[in-house]
Amino acid sequence: MNHIDVAVHATIYSSGMPAKEISTRLGMSHQVLINKANPKSTSHKLNLREAVAIMLLTGNYLILNAIETELDINKRTEKSSPDQLVHDVLKATGEVGEVALAVNEALKDDLFTPREKEKCRNEIDEAIEYLTRLRASVVDYP
Repeated sequence: MNHIDVAVHATIYSSGMPAKEISTRLGMSHQVLINKANPKSTSHKLNLREAVAIMLLTGNYLILNAIETELDINKRTEKSSPDQLVHDVLKATGEVGEVALAVNEALKDDLFTPREKEKCRNEIDEAIEYLTRLRASVVDYP
């Protein structure tokens, strides 16, 4: 779960809100937050409510993305291989292309009908699914 620890650290130090302000808004000592954000610490970790509060405060969802990646990795039956990684890159790229095609087609007549919006949303959802798989393959790669 190292990537979750890295995401916590990145959220605290790269979200545009100083760590001191985050800790103040959480009602937590600055040093306690620093300890919980240290990826090398094995004893001090954020609890779920703190992680959610930090994501809401900062608008940074790296922690959520890391949790999603961890769950996706654990659904896999085997480690990511070079072939799997290439397959996931190509599939994700193709799905993003489908999003671009759907949006382009929808805007040809300068109207964006509810049916066209739904088609675009479906294509976006598929692309997100494949990009999530790709993220898991990258993180899971040996």
